[in-house]
Amino acid sequence: MASSYKYEPLPKNSIRFIELDPDLKDGKPQLKVLSCARDEAPEYISMSYCWGQDPESESIFLDDLPFAVRPNLFQLLLHLRYHRREYTEWRYFWIDAICIDQSNTAEKTEQVSRMETTYRNASTIAAWLGVPPAERNQERTGRDHISELSSPSLVDEIFTSVYWSRMWIVQELILAKNIVLLYGHLRLPWKGMSGVLQAWSTFGKSRWRHSATINLVNMTVGAAYTQEHGRALGELMRYLEHSEATDPRDRVFALLGLVEGEEREVLGTIFPDYEMSHEKVMLVTMAYLKQIYAPRPFKWVVKPQQVWSEKVFGLDKETWEKMWSETEGYETPHDLTNYSSVWNAKGIGKLLKPGQAGETFRGQKEELKRQRRKWFELRVDALRKLASESSR
Repeated sequence: MASSYKYEPLPKNSIRFIELDPDLKDGKPQLKVLSCARDEAPEYISMSYCWGQDPESESIFLDDLPFAVRPNLFQLLLHLRYHRREYTEWRYFWIDAICIDQSNTAEKTEQVSRMETTYRNASTIAAWLGVPPAERNQERTGRDHISELSSPSLVDEIFTSVYWSRMWIVQELILAKNIVLLYGHLRLPWKGMSGVLQAWSTFGKSRWRHSATINLVNMTVGAAYTQEHGRALGELMRYLEHSEATDPRDRVFALLGLVEGEEREVLGTIFPDYEMSHEKVMLVTMAYLKQIYAPRPFKWVVKPQQVWSEKVFGLDKETWEKMWSETEGYETPHDLTNYSSVWNAKGIGKLLKPGQAGETFRGQKEELKRQRRKWFELRVDALRKLASESSR
């Protein structure tokens, strides 16, 4: 289904929002689009949902012009009108499929690089689980439907929703100030629901205990730590190897807002870049993981090929093995290989001499900083060289 709506260019450091009209037009949702500088953004709700594999077979109206969307987003917008009546403060919404011009690679790359800020600044993340097989309590008023979770059948529907397998939701929910789940006409505040789900996973069906839902609930328990310090990319990729993304490059890009400081600095010089192919993104990621976790002097200690399998990168085994070999030669010296030249025995001896300890320590510290900066530059150069030399 073709779209007649044409995007206006979005200035750098700007963002788009939508306003949802409470009335339908020809049975279809109608929305207004507005853009503004990020530092002038109004309070807004960020919608978290699963794109799905269905084609863009439905249409809505953007500024009175037809705009093609996937079925799940169409249902989200139909039901969002109902929830907006209950949440009167919900006026502006951010929805990636609409607020980012998906056909504009440059804009998409710039907006994805700012995704962490988009999620952090949203007043609420509203997670859309889809439409239940049979709608419940369509006319019920009030905001809290937690009591509905006494139904095992409803809990089973929530636990098995494909929503929880989506890669992007990890960043969305961990960085959120406030979360509410929308399931058809039901509204389930996360603060009350997460505890109920953990209880059901303990005392309910055994398969719920190891579900993607509980994995994410457990990750949000440590959300405050992740927001402040971040996590290692390798750790996140291993933990989420069964998660899915409509664009396979997002197996890495969707995690950038969660990685720790120095890793983010290195990776941010290369990613996100939607001009790269999926295989090249994974090739560079493999090389990076080797740089950090398996430098040549320590390969006998860490064997990343036993940790990061083809599943982590979303590749078939044959392709993964070939690409793993291609990363040979792009490693850089590991930090630990240089510590002996900085924190050496002679330097430690000087620390023990009266009057020299402070000066020696400061000198050693500055040398260590210089070395780390050099390692940082070597890593970035190696990754850029691999990206430019690879024909993938």
